[in-house]
Amino acid sequence: MMRSILHAIRRSAAKGLALAFISCGAHAAPTPLDSFNVDPDGISVSGISSGGYMAQQFLVAYSASLRGAGIVAGGPYYCAKGSVVTALTDCTTPTVLNPPDPNQSIQATETYASKGAIDAPAHLRNAKVWLFSGSKDETVYPIVMDKLDEYTRHYVNPSNIFYEKTIPAAHSMVTDDYGFACDHKGDANNPNDNFINNCNYDAAGKILAHIYGPLKPEATRLRGTIVNFAQSEFIADPVAHSMNVNGYAYVPVACDEGAKCRVHVALHGCLQYPERIGDAYRVHAGYNERADANRIIVLYPQTTASSTLSAYNPKGCWDWWGYDDPNYATRSGRQMRAIKAMIDRLAAGWRVGPIGAPTQLHTTGSTTQTVALAWAASGGPRLAGYNIYYARSAAGPYALAGTTSELSTTIDKLAAGTTYYFLVRAVDRRHAESSDSNRSSAATLTSLSPPPPIIGLVPS
Repeated sequence: MMRSILHAIRRSAAKGLALAFISCGAHAAPTPLDSFNVDPDGISVSGISSGGYMAQQFLVAYSASLRGAGIVAGGPYYCAKGSVVTALTDCTTPTVLNPPDPNQSIQATETYASKGAIDAPAHLRNAKVWLFSGSKDETVYPIVMDKLDEYTRHYVNPSNIFYEKTIPAAHSMVTDDYGFACDHKGDANNPNDNFINNCNYDAAGKILAHIYGPLKPEATRLRGTIVNFAQSEFIADPVAHSMNVNGYAYVPVACDEGAKCRVHVALHGCLQYPERIGDAYRVHAGYNERADANRIIVLYPQTTASSTLSAYNPKGCWDWWGYDDPNYATRSGRQMRAIKAMIDRLAAGWRVGPIGAPTQLHTTGSTTQTVALAWAASGGPRLAGYNIYYARSAAGPYALAGTTSELSTTIDKLAAGTTYYFLVRAVDRRHAESSDSNRSSAATLTSLSPPPPIIGLVPS
């Protein structure tokens, strides 16, 4: 394929085809979340802060499906009891006389289990649970994590529990090579503060190793892909429920190629949603390096800030006190169901077969030097983007103008007053192309100015 593309480029250059470039948006368009060959006994979850609370309640609600969990700065199950006031006092910064009561959490667990709203707590017995509380955490006091430890020991075999509370970390996701100083207090009003602290302590790696056992050393160079998928596949109108339009997943190469892999869900905390910290959590929290070397797909569901009365959540927290759903801590909670549906999609089995061709290619406008294009998304597994080709004859030869991950683009640096023909091919993460889309044509507008000089073509 590469040889044929280069041959087409040379032939087109000889015919005088002008240089073309692609102009497109800066962010990749979401693609459908793929399915993989997932070990059903290899699914786990972790989280920080509100993500820690969410990870803990997810483990309790879906204990029959999970191998274990890592909780950083969270607390006991159903701690808030549906009250934001309780969430912001007893469950985060309690007085010495009023910390969370593990017995109330145990009672809630038994009550929900008796109603079939969560999995039977007996499934928790063999779970692997990793707990972390920074000794300088002033957002979720260490005593709250102590109470989570007490609750966990009621159900989980104590030999399966690890609790680290000696690291002098402030409230943050702790890494061994990225972020602010270990005792840095996050500032909600500082847009550059991402609540990731460098404590020379690899929390993500230790979580994965505790849950899965000894791991291969972390990858020094990532070969996998962070994919962007639409969370609306899993929850209707996600923003109305304080979930982001987009979610992400890190997929190692071996998983893309059909190897049996495991799935770990990594939940960010409050104020760590993408609009505020960009890609910092999914890139720098420390999971991907371990995952890449150990065939672990890391799922990064995402929240967003919300100021609606139906889901008032201005800091983009996960729902662990009931701001969106009174059943937030059960299997029927909206955000809980959405995350479980994402896991089920990932674990639905590796699909074999070629990627589908894009459809409905059409032009949407032109100027003297540009033609705008749009098309419908391709089907098929492991979609990475689209290669755009153009020619001055419907029969070709077609040269590669460039690649985009969007569903529309603009080809520029074209000659004025000239008719061009276009086709699009989808390309997967292993660089294989689909068959051609339909062809579309458009003429650039005429101009008194001479056409741009021929300076070559964009290589593939």
